[in-house]
Amino acid sequence: MFLRSVCCATLISVLAGPALAQDAPAAPDTSAATWQMPWQIAPIGAASSAAGEQTILSMVPGTGLVKGTSAALQTIGQPLPEVPGRNRTVDTCRATVMSEATKAGMKQVEAVSAGSDRTDKKGDYFAPVLFRITYDRPMMYEVRQAAMICVVNRKGAIVDAYMPADESVITEWTALGHR
Repeated sequence: MFLRSVCCATLISVLAGPALAQDAPAAPDTSAATWQMPWQIAPIGAASSAAGEQTILSMVPGTGLVKGTSAALQTIGQPLPEVPGRNRTVDTCRATVMSEATKAGMKQVEAVSAGSDRTDKKGDYFAPVLFRITYDRPMMYEVRQAAMICVVNRKGAIVDAYMPADESVITEWTALGHR
């Protein structure tokens, strides 16, 4: 009788356990692990094609066969242009992007300030960061280059990183910093 009770209790816990776990509301995950890399810096794929992005394949001296936009290919072998001024988001944002790009086969992630940081009402820092990511592909590389707005809290943790709605946002941001 005791053995039958233990077996029934085990069976009930196995069958009902998952159902009970599903009833509990899950807390929203706000970690950087839930962040998805924008298509502009992710490996070239369906999203970039759907957005009308034009990529080319080029033989780059000292590098080899490389696929990317003409703008990204023009800067290979040169340091990214860094905008002077304090930008407390670069290192944290680079680490977040690198974490995601590693999953996609990245070879190198470069990140520089594209403008001075600003502070919002909560005390978070936000600023543009220019990225160039090189992905290792069979017999070639893919190069992606774009600027994102990165948001970092005062403790140095990532809050968000997103593509601006319009590229002119980065240009205007940089111009404001030089006044």
